[in-house]
Amino acid sequence: MSYRYPKALYIIRLQIENASIISSHLTWGFPAPSAFTGFAHALQRKLNTFDQYHDIECCGVGILCHQFSPQMTKSSDYRYSPYQLNLARHPLESDGSPPAMVEEGKGHLDVSLIIGLTGDGLDQHLSANDNELNSVTQSLIQQLNQIVYGMRLAGGSIFPHKRVKPRFIHWSLSEAAEKTKKLCHWLLPSFALLHRHEVLTAHQQWLSQYQPCLNTQGQAPNLLDTLLDISRLNLNSVATNQFTPDGEKKGDWQVRPRPEHLKGWLVPIPIGYAALTTLQEKGSITGIRDNRFPATFVETLLSLGEWKSPHRIEDLTHILWTYNPAPQNGVYELVQPFAPKSIIQLTSDDFEEDSFDSYPNSEDEEH
Repeated sequence: MSYRYPKALYIIRLQIENASIISSHLTWGFPAPSAFTGFAHALQRKLNTFDQYHDIECCGVGILCHQFSPQMTKSSDYRYSPYQLNLARHPLESDGSPPAMVEEGKGHLDVSLIIGLTGDGLDQHLSANDNELNSVTQSLIQQLNQIVYGMRLAGGSIFPHKRVKPRFIHWSLSEAAEKTKKLCHWLLPSFALLHRHEVLTAHQQWLSQYQPCLNTQGQAPNLLDTLLDISRLNLNSVATNQFTPDGEKKGDWQVRPRPEHLKGWLVPIPIGYAALTTLQEKGSITGIRDNRFPATFVETLLSLGEWKSPHRIEDLTHILWTYNPAPQNGVYELVQPFAPKSIIQLTSDDFEEDSFDSYPNSEDEEH
């Protein structure tokens, strides 16, 4: 399977208000990558309506977050969380009665998007000097800006940044590392979202070596249990040298330290959808948005992501998200096709008995 490498990068910084931060049935916070790939796909379709740009394609979108502000208030009920999402009220009903309060997950974002552009129609817009663009390229940038500022992202309203202007960068594999270093200062401070499924599978292998993590059949935890183990704060009781009046040793609650392969800002992320049924013929399902295409029922796919500073990224194309053009077995996932494929090899030292000393024994608890 081949993906088209970008010939140019369109980099734009946006301020987004009231974006949806409910990213899946299990996660909330920063919008899902699918919101940004859908945004890039909509941008391409709008751009292709112009005859002079009908051959230009968006081959991926990179996500860099500068600031994220979820709209929350302090909760009066601390049983589950000290905060709750802001409430909103819809317009009055037709009879004038007030509608019910609706808890909506909204947030304000300050993000930079790196949209990879390719296609034969892009050649006339490429220039050796990114700071001296011809009139044809400037016209393309202006058209892209007009389209972007009239769209929505994750349901939120888009506003241009007051100081940082969009950029159009001629891109090639031979100059990728050099131009990435030059763009880092322009993108900082921010964090880029990367897919780290290899960390998830490595941690599953690591957990399988510890007996209390196995189920009653002696099987290793599944990937969902592994993802929850990474996402939560694990506490374990460690025996101390102090004793109770009854002669029992006192325990002290401590945070379970993370192993070496879990270093970094790791977060659970939705990366697409998995089909629950076979693909249905177009028009066979009533009530769907568009009857012109086949449809199916799906559920969200969850995986592991990492927020990483741009100065630690060698090539900006590594962070580009796009669709898998050839889904198999009903799995419609998002991928980062230009990122290097990495496998975490756990050594025998990772499975030494000392590496599990911080793990709770079978009578301890995890939260």
